[in-house]
Amino acid sequence: MENRKTKLEGLLVALVAIAGLVVSIISFVQRITHSVPFTTFILVVLYYIFVFLYGVNGYKKPHGNMVRYLMLILAFYIASSVIVLFERWDNIPSIIFAASNFAAVLIAYMAGRLNKFKKNIVVAVIVTILLLIKSFWPMGDVHLNFYPLFVLDRTMPLFMWATVMLIYFIRYKEHKEAGISADSED
Repeated sequence: MENRKTKLEGLLVALVAIAGLVVSIISFVQRITHSVPFTTFILVVLYYIFVFLYGVNGYKKPHGNMVRYLMLILAFYIASSVIVLFERWDNIPSIIFAASNFAAVLIAYMAGRLNKFKKNIVVAVIVTILLLIKSFWPMGDVHLNFYPLFVLDRTMPLFMWATVMLIYFIRYKEHKEAGISADSED
């Protein structure tokens, strides 16, 4: 029964990661075809390399460092993507700017305290709300003929966040036990 549950959890993480990867690929193509800077996309590529390394091999021996790296990459991506938005459009609503930056800070904060499981639930909910604001808050008078793709591009961090949260919350017990056994070996 436990093995079946583990496989279903792994499948759920894989499905969310693949959906996020598809959104990322669509966003990358959209950025290239509409001359939008894609320099921060390198972080997305690095993030998904780590996710799939974890999915292919890392799950066999749980470790919190991979989750920490994923969170830090995501925090840096969110913060740097706001800079790209402001370089491209001057009239970004300040709530998007604030929600993005606060989400990046909270993600980095959470990455530093992965052992605080119950407290991280509250932080995760707050970050999710902030990323929903970042993703779906109206842009004001930005007139784009590719607005649906623009919103899809803005949801990339939300998919990335969902993936890392599933990895963290589903495998927390295994990560904790692996950390304790690694500490006892030293």
